[in-house]
Amino acid sequence: NLFLYKIKYFSIENCLIGLESTGHYSDTLVSFLYTRGFKIGIINPIQTDSLRNSNIRKTKTDSVDTYLIIKALSLNHFRLYTERDYDSLQLKNLCRFRQKLMKARTKVKIQLVTYVDLLFPELQYFFKSGIHGKACYELLKTQPNPDRIAKMHLTRLANLLSKSSHGHFKQSHAVQLKELASHSVGIKNDTLSLQIFQSIQQIEMYTEQLADVENSIREVMNRMDSVIKTIPGIGALNGAMILGEIGDI
Repeated sequence: NLFLYKIKYFSIENCLIGLESTGHYSDTLVSFLYTRGFKIGIINPIQTDSLRNSNIRKTKTDSVDTYLIIKALSLNHFRLYTERDYDSLQLKNLCRFRQKLMKARTKVKIQLVTYVDLLFPELQYFFKSGIHGKACYELLKTQPNPDRIAKMHLTRLANLLSKSSHGHFKQSHAVQLKELASHSVGIKNDTLSLQIFQSIQQIEMYTEQLADVENSIREVMNRMDSVIKTIPGIGALNGAMILGEIGDI
């Protein structure tokens, strides 16, 4: 508020505010000023350092740095902040958050494999594509224990497998699964069943969050309408990662 008060006597149209690009430390201030209609000149700190090195004493204080920023602006050593930069910042934040969600989900998936190997090791051979599928998740959420699976009514088990796999698994598969469950060499431990159930819930939560983040990324990419998507093999998501990290190419 004090800063805005100090510069209120200057015309926004004729005012250029310059600052060094310092990652997320400058992002907040840049966004704050840009949304209020100010022209922002972004300066690479390497350029101000080169101007500082041209001085004999090479001093670094707030006053000197301010003078060097003014000098950089006067020499046109800056990049004008635009709406594309604003969108790129959003993409960078969204894409980095997406990476964190993916890493968190992968970690839980690895934990889930460990729990299933202890409780029902034969299950991974029944699901040829691995245990990280909707049919396997639905089975383990319903009955996260081989003893309970072995005691399930055949029709109920067959319906569960068929519905969650869109008809891929038939009644013969249900018979095979009950046989595996009844002869499982896994550890009989209810705490493992709880860990399996909650791990699947976490994975599904991360998957829903990833879908929401990816929808937001696509919305920003559609608004930017970047030509990067015309490159074969570059879609909205990997294009967003490139633009988010590089900015205006």
